Amino acid sequence: MPAKTRLHVCITCRTSDSTVNGNQNDARDGKILLDALVKNQKSSADVEIVPVECLSNCKSGCSLALNAAGKWGYVYGHLNPDVHHEDILKLATAYAQSDDGIVPWRERPEGVRRNVIARIPPIRS
Repeated sequence: MPAKTRLHVCITCRTSDSTVNGNQNDARDGKILLDALVKNQKSSADVEIVPVECLSNCKSGCSLALNAAGKWGYVYGHLNPDVHHEDILKLATAYAQSDDGIVPWRERPEGVRRNVIARIPPIRS
């Protein structure tokens, strides 16, 4: 059985072009992204969506991390909750179905291809 894929969504993030102007009472863009992902996820069998409080990628707007045991991990940034949630779910599904976590460039949804901030090697035993 393949390792469970986890999509960690930073719920404290704000997009770099956020319109909330620092008002701490407004919903954070990361929380809005999380809600959109959960609402639009068709199946939770392949991907577990996990909220996290900070990925320390604040200068890169809304961020998420994608990982699974024995696979390359990724950090994505500059995400827009209104635009990218469908492509993120497609990417997470393709990642879950991959053997090593590497989704070929042309198979990545076009809307998030260029949003990779970092690629993290898998932990090998």
